[in-house]
Amino acid sequence: MRARVAAIVERVWRSDDAWSRLCRSGLGPLAALYGGAIALRNAAYDRGWLRVVRIPALVVSVGSLAVGGSGKTPLSLWMAERLAAQGYRAAIVARGYHRRRRGLVVVGVGRGPLVGPDEGGDEAVMLARRFPGPVIVAERRGAAAAHACAALGSDAIVLDDGFQHRALHRDVDLVLVASELRGVRLLPAGPLREPWSALRRADALLTAGPPPGNAQGVPVFRIRTRATGLVGVRDGVWVEERLEALAGASVVAVTGIARPERFLSTLSGWGIRVTRHLAFPDHHRYRRADVQRIVEASWGSPVITTEKDLVKLERWPALAGARALRLALEVEEEEQLLALLRAADRARQVASRPD
Repeated sequence: MRARVAAIVERVWRSDDAWSRLCRSGLGPLAALYGGAIALRNAAYDRGWLRVVRIPALVVSVGSLAVGGSGKTPLSLWMAERLAAQGYRAAIVARGYHRRRRGLVVVGVGRGPLVGPDEGGDEAVMLARRFPGPVIVAERRGAAAAHACAALGSDAIVLDDGFQHRALHRDVDLVLVASELRGVRLLPAGPLREPWSALRRADALLTAGPPPGNAQGVPVFRIRTRATGLVGVRDGVWVEERLEALAGASVVAVTGIARPERFLSTLSGWGIRVTRHLAFPDHHRYRRADVQRIVEASWGSPVITTEKDLVKLERWPALAGARALRLALEVEEEEQLLALLRAADRARQVASRPD
């Protein structure tokens, strides 16, 4: 049912057929009300009417204007790794979407995940698999960031999906923008959480496509994602394998992400033939019936999925041979972006000195 609803929503938001246009028009008044509420909320933060938490650390927010998969989590991982390489004690703070456990949860401290996806959320557990530093989730991300500083000694925080989370002060706002979002509408008539004018708050924009025409003087950095290998599970440990191991093979692809077409395109680019694609909703919680469906669909063919899905599928013995595609993010003019962060940190330290 969730998959069907997600497909209908995607069609309404992005298709140009008469039915989709009619739906968008009907949702227009609700989108206008939503836009008004967002404008009032932002004005309240701009004027100091709503409280903003400040912590003694450099805070870098990674976000976007739209819901769904835009690459925020890979960019958050990239940023945390680069900050750690610069000598910072970096931590990643996230919301922990679709987790069952409420409150503040330390998902990892640098030695793999301490909890499963039901407690920490699939993206956070995946981050804890890959990042050798703290990963914390909480509804109140200011509390999570403060905990990272006080209890774990962090002096830099990467706020995953944080552009709209203005309750925590940030020193740098990095926003991912996608060219395919041009012309789309605000929620619920489209996927935009804020209008394009909100980009005025950004310190830098990152895009995999052409630079946005309304950057308004904000620095723009080009990014690209490339496949670096496969990840399998051996005795509970993730082991990386060469991608060439599946070149020319026929596989069954399993995805529970917002935009699986990019994942499928990457497989095709490596000569991996997808004979069947089982698409589940974003953040899907796999159950026994789903696993049985995957097993029946594969019948001995390799199963390939995403790392976000592997953290949920690895607990099922029937899928012990499933492997995930490992992706790495690259940022053009990386040093200029890191220089922007260092300048923001120097400004923060000057501003925090007592008079």
